[in-house]
Amino acid sequence: MMKVLCKFTLVWMLVALFAGCDDHETPQDVVRQNGLPLSGSQEFPAKQTDATGWADVSYNKTTHMLTFTLNWANLTGNPSGAHIHGTAARGSNAGIKFDFYSSIPKTTTGSYSGSVLVDGTSINESDLLNGLYYFNIHTPLNPGGEIRGQIEFYDQPHVVVKKGLPLMGSQQVPPIVTNAWGTVDVMYNKSTHLLSYFIKWKDLTSIPTGAHIHGTAAKGANAGIQHDFFANFPKTLSGEYSNSVMVDEVKIKETELLNGLYYFNIHNIVYPSGEIRGQIEW
Repeated sequence: MMKVLCKFTLVWMLVALFAGCDDHETPQDVVRQNGLPLSGSQEFPAKQTDATGWADVSYNKTTHMLTFTLNWANLTGNPSGAHIHGTAARGSNAGIKFDFYSSIPKTTTGSYSGSVLVDGTSINESDLLNGLYYFNIHTPLNPGGEIRGQIEFYDQPHVVVKKGLPLMGSQQVPPIVTNAWGTVDVMYNKSTHLLSYFIKWKDLTSIPTGAHIHGTAAKGANAGIQHDFFANFPKTLSGEYSNSVMVDEVKIKETELLNGLYYFNIHNIVYPSGEIRGQIEW
């Protein structure tokens, strides 16, 4: 009986050992995000450029390696710099934390894959997972950066995301008829209490005279301005803009935000109360 028990125990020890090896080879602590946009509209202040790009990123919490692939097209000139910057949310700038310029193709359209150790000094894991670093590709005509892409990981328990929220005249109160339209992507981080947003709009009747987050109000009701981002907003009939705001429990409150009681509004001289509006709903 003792020999049988010993053999049985040995078998289970071997099973546990191999299971542990499998877990090591396929760690559950890898976070990924593909298709992060690179654009001039994410620069601060925003840049007008035909250049575009995207990034795929992966972070392994065991090895502390951040790996990435960048793709870009139609830069105004060959790259003069390529970096990861931080720490800064959307709508603010920060210094260089990782310089990979020497390795990238010096071409107006190209691709590059690289990696960097998240060492806790130049790049901090918590700040990385909270979206506080960004890629930046610089050119001679845009020495501060031509296209930028925030490094954000959406599939985390403390992050809520909604993409493609509509901006429409029909959401105004009272509704208006207009050919203008737009979309908003929003991300709220419950750890940092930052609300980040990326707005696109088309065919406004007149150039913007105001751009805000209003609240608290559900659809069908109006409310006052709680976050004014007009100062750096492009004064164009069509465009893009990216920024962030602190959910401070004074101007913007988390419970009301998550319950859909704030909205974006873009105003102009023809429609001073707003031409297109979009409710922030999750």
